[in-house]
Formats: sequence, C-alpha cells, structure tokens
Amino acid sequence: MTKRSHFALSCIAICLLLLVSCSQSELIDANDEDVDRFCYPAAHKNSRLSCECSNVSASPWGMRALHIDCSYKDFQAEDLTALLPLYIDTLDLSWNKLNRAPVFNSDSLRMLNLMHNNISSISASNFARIVSLKELYLGWNSIQLLEPQAFAGLPHLQVLNLAHNNLHALPAQIFAPLQVLQTLELSWNRQLNQTNGLELYGSYGINPKLNALRLDACGLSELRLPIDAPLRELSLRRNLFVRVPSQLPRQLQLLDISENLLEQLLPVDAANLSQLQQLYVEDMPLLQGIAAHAFAQLHQVHSMSFQNCRRLSWLDGDAFVPAEGNVTLPPLSTLSFRGTMLRNFNVSLSPVFGKLAQLDLNGVPLHCDCQLVWLKDLAIQTNGRCLRPARVRGLLVSSVRRDEFSCERWPRWAYGLIILALIALCAAGVYLIVMGLRPHRGVTMRRKVGAGSPYARVTIEPNRQENFH
Repeated sequence: MTKRSHFALSCIAICLLLLVSCSQSELIDANDEDVDRFCYPAAHKNSRLSCECSNVSASPWGMRALHIDCSYKDFQAEDLTALLPLYIDTLDLSWNKLNRAPVFNSDSLRMLNLMHNNISSISASNFARIVSLKELYLGWNSIQLLEPQAFAGLPHLQVLNLAHNNLHALPAQIFAPLQVLQTLELSWNRQLNQTNGLELYGSYGINPKLNALRLDACGLSELRLPIDAPLRELSLRRNLFVRVPSQLPRQLQLLDISENLLEQLLPVDAANLSQLQQLYVEDMPLLQGIAAHAFAQLHQVHSMSFQNCRRLSWLDGDAFVPAEGNVTLPPLSTLSFRGTMLRNFNVSLSPVFGKLAQLDLNGVPLHCDCQLVWLKDLAIQTNGRCLRPARVRGLLVSSVRRDEFSCERWPRWAYGLIILALIALCAAGVYLIVMGLRPHRGVTMRRKVGAGSPYARVTIEPNRQENFH
C-alpha cells in the first residue's frame, strides 16, 4: 500500500473515533463495575441526568438493598418512571421541582423522601403501590389538600412527616389506614388551629399506639388527647397555649411547651404528668415565675430546661416540694436557666441542686450575697456570674471568696433615709448659726459724721472767675 492509502485510512479511523466519542458524550465515563451506580430513571440511565445508586447490605440478614439519591436534579413528576429498580430500599427526591406526588410501583421501597418540592395536594391512594413503605417525608412543600384515603394502602407506614405545609383542615379519619404509625409530624401548618376542641385521635383516626406527635407552630390554643394513650413524646412549641393542656396522656415522657403564652407555672400544669422525664419550657415571652409545688408531681423527671425565658425572675423555693410536706425529690440530673432573669435561689433548693450533674446558669444576673453562698458549695461548674455587688461583678460564682458573699444589715432605702436626715440636720445647723450671728432688731448703729469723714456732705463751689456778677 502506498503512503497516500495509509494516510487516508488513518484519517478515516480518526473520524470514526471522533463520531463515536460525540455520540457518547452524554454517557457517564465509568468502568463496567460503576455503570450500575446510575440506574434511575430509565430514560436517563447511565447519563448525566441519572440518579446515583448505591448497593448496601440491609439488616438483619445482609440482603441486597439499593439506595437511590435523586436530590437536586430539578426533576418534575413527568421525568420519573413508575416502576422502580429491583431491591430498592430508599429513594431521595428532595430539592426537585415536583408539582405532584409521583405514583411509584415497588414491593421493596422502605423510605421515600419528597421534601422541598412544590407539591400542593395528595390524591387518594397515591402511594398504594408501594405497600412496604415505612417512612414517608412530605415536609417543606405547599400541600393544602389531602384527599380522603390519601394514605390508603400503606399498612406498614411508621413515620409520616407533613411539616411546613399549608394544611388548614384534615379530612375525617385521614390517618385511619396507618395502623402501625409511630411518629406523626404536623408542625408548622400555621392554620391547623381549626382542629381546636377536637379529640385528635378519634377525629382523624390516629393510631392509638402512636409514640411521637409534633404539633409545633400550628396556631393551637386547645388540645385534647386520650389520657390512656401510650404517647411518649409531644411537642407543642410556638402555639397559643396559656396553660399546659389538662387532657394529656399519663404515660407522656417528653413534653415541649416552649414559646407559648404562659405567665406562671402552677401545680395544675403538671398535675397529670407523673411519668414525665423531660420538660422543655424555653423561649417563653411572658413567663415570669414558677409557683410553689409546681413540679411536685414530676416524680420521674431527669431533665428540665427554661432557657431564654427573658422575663423569668422568681423561682419558689418549694417548687419541687409536695404540698403535703412529704419530700420525695425527683431524679433530676440536668437543669438549665440559661438566659433568664433569676437573681437568687432560695437555700431550700439546695437538696435538688446538690443532686444535679449539670446546672447551666450562663447569662443569669446573680446577686452574690449571703443568701447565695450555698451555691458556691456545689460540686459542679454552673458558669453563673455575679452581677451584684459591684466589687465581684463579672466573676464566676466558683471564683468568689466566701467572705465576699455578704449581706447589708440595713436595706438600701434605710441608708437613703439616713443620708437625707443627715443632710436635713446639716442644713438646720447652718441656718441656726447664721441666724445666731445676725444683730438683734433693737440694736441701732450710730456713727458721727465729721468734716474729714467719708460720709460728710460734699459741696462743689463754682469757679469765681466764671461768675460775672
């Protein structure tokens, strides 16, 4: 073959290679072992638009499970195929542009994440073909409508998240198909206050064995729950409650009533919460005090937080003591008053504080006087600092000497009266001295005025030369 023929063949080969590379420009540059990492959706399989798939060993027998991550792909519902790959276990479709909840078909999918999309409604039986689903996350959408039977066909669902949507009302018995539901999240549906006065479990078919219920920022001012329900966790942050709801499950172990409108904590607020273990009363805008015996019924509580209650200024020394006088201290180990306005603590609280493993007094304006010296004897670091008296301002309670925890013998107003009295006495003394030095009214001072006296009459005679007469 001639040199020209060799040159022609080489040019043709180069052109063929360029064509092949151009035709495969959208494919993933990966080895054969890595191609399965990009398996869904079928229309974009093994391309730049496909989701990342990863194989893991699922418990308890180490069977094959497929995790598919489709987040941040700008998918719409039309871009997704109903049939999901085999062995799929989790599907993450968060942060896309879905305007409706896709209909999927799979007998192995356990977790579906549809958060941060533009879904506005859930149609009836939308998820009926993924019967093995256990976790469904629909938060951070714009859901306004849940059709009746929207969650039909999900007999194994345990976690349902509907937080941060626009739900105003819920259809009757909407959660009835979810017979094993353990966690229900309805927080930040600000107009959900239409449920006020309703018994939630009976009205909406909530599983009586529900473990956790979250109703933060729903505009609620009333709440009725069955007393015998085995509910363990209840979150009611940022609502409109002026008292802790009286009808709460007895077996409740965690209650978050933060950011509500309570002005005082009274014994009635915790009367039926004998099994409570964690209590959060944080960021309360109106809370000013904690009354005597307010926590007397909390026999099992081990953690309490009053953080950032800016108006909380007094805590009764008998807050943990029953009214009957039988002292049974709770197993309290963690207590936080961080950011409150409490200035002092009664010495009757020392048995409770002495058992704490953590006490947070950071930002509390303490008055380090003789009534607070017992706080220095605690074995834990509280991070509490003195505001008064001025000589120890800014110092940690633990670093102040015991002899500096002194009390004034007289109240400050008494010192003020004494100073005013002394000023008045001084003024009266000066007045008397001045009046004593003044001459008597009957005394008249006479002086003889002579010719050489400066008080003599001065006569100016005219110049005789100017007088022509």
